[in-house]
Amino acid sequence: MKKIILLSFLILSIAAVNAQDKELTRKEKKAQREAMLTEQTKQLVETNEWQFYASQMIPANGRSRNLSTPYSVVLQDETVDSYLPYIGEAYTSQYGSNESPLIFEKPVEDYSIEDAKKDGYTIKFSAKNNNDKIDFTFYITKTGSASLRVTSINRQSISYHGELVPVEEKENL
Repeated sequence: MKKIILLSFLILSIAAVNAQDKELTRKEKKAQREAMLTEQTKQLVETNEWQFYASQMIPANGRSRNLSTPYSVVLQDETVDSYLPYIGEAYTSQYGSNESPLIFEKPVEDYSIEDAKKDGYTIKFSAKNNNDKIDFTFYITKTGSASLRVTSINRQSISYHGELVPVEEKENL
């Protein structure tokens, strides 16, 4: 009986040691992934060419909504290509327009980056769309998670959550 207890204790000890080894490798993998994402985010911010994928929309009034369609903001060649939905109050709008005011491609103005060493980056710029000036403020963590606040002269502000990724090439259809 003592041999069975001793043998089962030995087996449990070996299993516990193996479990600890696997846990260490998971931690190492997580650390490697975080280091890779941190370097990728740094590269994207430094080159000023990146894409923000929005996964959630938070209107000023109302509840947040998860986005299933691939909405994005692409910054490339000093141009912003915005493809975002909008829900909110318009103070003025174009007559007969049924398109989102945040779907456009325009040159970037007043571009600035603030480097928060520990936390990530804050990127601000604006663009003019028809008779409206739209300000974009991105809060980007060091691993690429991001939130965007869009303010406008003619509309309520709106926020989005998502992630920063490298720019994908557009397919010619």
